[in-house]
Amino acid sequence: KERRVFGQPIARYQGIQFEIADIVSHHEAIKSLVYRTAWMLDQKYQKDRFTALEVAKYISMCKQLAPHHAMDTMRRVLLWLGAYGYTKECPIEMGLRGVMSYCIGAEGTSNIQKLVVARETLGREWTRTR
Repeated sequence: KERRVFGQPIARYQGIQFEIADIVSHHEAIKSLVYRTAWMLDQKYQKDRFTALEVAKYISMCKQLAPHHAMDTMRRVLLWLGAYGYTKECPIEMGLRGVMSYCIGAEGTSNIQKLVVARETLGREWTRTR
């Protein structure tokens, strides 16, 4: 709403509005997945309704999707801000570095999270190496 291009806030441009709609839609979908995962974890410990491996599958989905969505969001915002987005004065620059640490391994690499999801979806016999 603050950055202006050709005398108008960039939020007035349809291309930016479409990207914001994509970002918000993905954010809400991932938030719903996180809430479902938290609910499953509560059910597992309170009523033993889910197995630990079922919950692990959902935790891995959250750990794989959320950082990549955040990275995509940061990338888009950096493009909107132009050169300013890459300066140390811009909070987005610091946020991008933080998000990158999660994407490259702070919580296990994306491929490890994908292996957990595949293993629990297909079964262990399909994901063993030979």
